[in-house]
Amino acid sequence: MDKLLFKRILVAALTILALVYVTYLLMSANFNMYPTENAVLTTITNSINTDGFIIRDETVLINKANSILSYSVANGEAVEANREIAKVFRNREDAAAYSKADALEKRIAALDDSQKSSMTGAVSVDVLNNSISGSFISFLDDINHYDVDAVEEDADRLLATINQRQLLTGKISNFDSQIASLNAQIEELRSSSGDSIGSVQTPKAGCFTEYCDGYENAFDYSKVDEMTLADLHSMKKTEVPQNAAGKIISNVKWYVACEITGDQANSLNTYDGALTVLFSDASSEPIPAELYRVQKDENGGNALVVLACDYMDSALLEGRQEPIEIGMGSYTGLRVSKRAIHDDYVTKTTYDDNDKPHREQKKVQGVYVLYGSEVQFKQIAITYATKDYVICDPSPAEGVLFNGQTIALYDKVIVKGDDLYDGKVIS
Repeated sequence: MDKLLFKRILVAALTILALVYVTYLLMSANFNMYPTENAVLTTITNSINTDGFIIRDETVLINKANSILSYSVANGEAVEANREIAKVFRNREDAAAYSKADALEKRIAALDDSQKSSMTGAVSVDVLNNSISGSFISFLDDINHYDVDAVEEDADRLLATINQRQLLTGKISNFDSQIASLNAQIEELRSSSGDSIGSVQTPKAGCFTEYCDGYENAFDYSKVDEMTLADLHSMKKTEVPQNAAGKIISNVKWYVACEITGDQANSLNTYDGALTVLFSDASSEPIPAELYRVQKDENGGNALVVLACDYMDSALLEGRQEPIEIGMGSYTGLRVSKRAIHDDYVTKTTYDDNDKPHREQKKVQGVYVLYGSEVQFKQIAITYATKDYVICDPSPAEGVLFNGQTIALYDKVIVKGDDLYDGKVIS
């Protein structure tokens, strides 16, 4: 036989043999292998995403002199009734000179405080170093979040701590020369500028902010109990008066009105845990909220929901309309695909007074877990469910499980397969 022909026959035979072997392996795998997923620990926050409208008890303050203002209080500062919130000046130069002199007086006060603190010796260098690091980190974080008021406070705190450290370590003995220089600057500013010609006062106590957005009178705060979805849709912005000096938010409690679906309203009504609300623009952290009102549509349409809040900061003072996330609790547990859930029997063994065993069986909801080559059925305790997966409690309270056994972290849960039963051995 021709050698070339023999080689071709041999190669063809070996190729056929290899294909047969591979086909056998694939068929064996298809018959004996079941796809699995590891049970992994997952935290899920149940939430509703919608658009919110903030309703506050707001009073716009008017600069009747219609002149230049220099504010006496900071944004977000709590003020009492009849408190001066700004001085009125004839021109910008006088107002700027007053503001600068006021800032220099605060610097003198900070230097005095630093000197007094260093004399007591109550603070160590290590404590000051930690305070400087913390203030600097907070300073950078507030810059990143565009929180101008907080940045100014952080800068003042950082400078005061650095000054105190200089005194404590002997870098300088006192701030007398610096204070004298600042006093000279203040005297120059006061003598070269005009005095204020009046002031703006608040008729009510509350929280002050310079910012007005035109929605202050869009809805009557006292009528939140009567608010409808139509009212929410009809909110209108008005022009802010040119002589507006800011506003006072008088009531600690404020509201967030929003539109959600009927099913979401049902979820809120049946949820008995703590609620939170996260504002996409006004805050970086969720704040506590209370379900105040739910007005459902009789025809099954969308519903009006009103949340009540009492936490406030300078960023929230300027918030009005923005996307929000209503948090309805977090759930931590083992994530399991819904495809893996089956109903099967589990067995419980109990013993009587004579130590005689009694076996009971009950049909429960659970999953099949692969331990080596053996299939075991484990009951599950579902704490949260979506259309695709469930969150299971790895350590349910006593009495939740029929026989006390459930899945554990990293168990290989079988998500697909036929003829599964407890105790089956996969060869």
